Amino acid sequence: MEWNTRVTALLGSKYPIIEGAYGGFGTSDLAVAVSEAGGFGIITAGALRTPERLRDDIRRARSMTDKPFGVNLSLMIMSYPDEMREVAIEEGVPVVETAGPRPDEHGRRLKEAGVKWIHKVGAVRHALAAERQGADAVMIVGLDGVGFKGPLQLPGLVAIPWAAKQIKIPIIASGGIGDARGFLAALAMGAEGVSLGTAFMATKECPISDRYKQALVDGDPTAPRFRDRALATPKPEAFAELMKERDSMPQEEWLRRFAAVTSGGATDEVDELAEELGEETLAFGMASLAVASVDRVVTVKELIDSIIQGAEEILSAEPFASLWRSSPPR
Repeated sequence: MEWNTRVTALLGSKYPIIEGAYGGFGTSDLAVAVSEAGGFGIITAGALRTPERLRDDIRRARSMTDKPFGVNLSLMIMSYPDEMREVAIEEGVPVVETAGPRPDEHGRRLKEAGVKWIHKVGAVRHALAAERQGADAVMIVGLDGVGFKGPLQLPGLVAIPWAAKQIKIPIIASGGIGDARGFLAALAMGAEGVSLGTAFMATKECPISDRYKQALVDGDPTAPRFRDRALATPKPEAFAELMKERDSMPQEEWLRRFAAVTSGGATDEVDELAEELGEETLAFGMASLAVASVDRVVTVKELIDSIIQGAEEILSAEPFASLWRSSPPR
């Protein structure tokens, strides 16, 4: 089966499966493996810390694969966002994903340079704004995902269909997806691609410790360290006050406060887990409810192949075969 959607056309990838962004370790090591396996790898600029190191890592990736890959710019929590953006443009990266408020200036510059622009959001309202600002696609992170939460965030089961009724550009679903069932569900709800974060962490190529990977395999999505971190949203008043304080304290201190507010205070257990396993790069709870689908550590190719093969098996079985017979999802 050919898995052609507007997202694969935009990215130039074989499958509509995208690597999530990782602030501590999202380098070419994992991005290349994802692209080589038919997905779309993402180098997280913030993980490289400086424009020079980002340039070196993009060139390293190019020496390892001829498949396309992109760069993530998490605008609110990284240094040198303008310089990082210009490095991505200068190095000919075909797709840049932004995340954070007020991305329009970056989006305009990227599109002027001929770079495809994806904006990642946590709320449908913000996805609609990105569409108006000219984004080529939007990534919507459901409440089931991890990372910083917003007051307007909804579970993916609600957010993606609601967005699909209103948004004309391609939608990428993110949050809690880690297997064939989640992949197909996202497409059925109106997305044309998915982004995987936690699932790619539990792969052999991911540059985190084997102990942390095993913690994901053993992870119970009902455990507070996963459930509370994923499902907590900040109170609107606290979030607004936090944003006012952004420039009044050191970035590291503000980020700690940001993590506490945007997780409803549910960061203690996940931070303790990261500290216990010696993973400082995994602060702020880098694991989502997708631990429900992680049952072993595999290679990136094995993970992607299992998702695609599993999806095709589901579609070939009744009653889906009679409904979707011999035609791709899009």
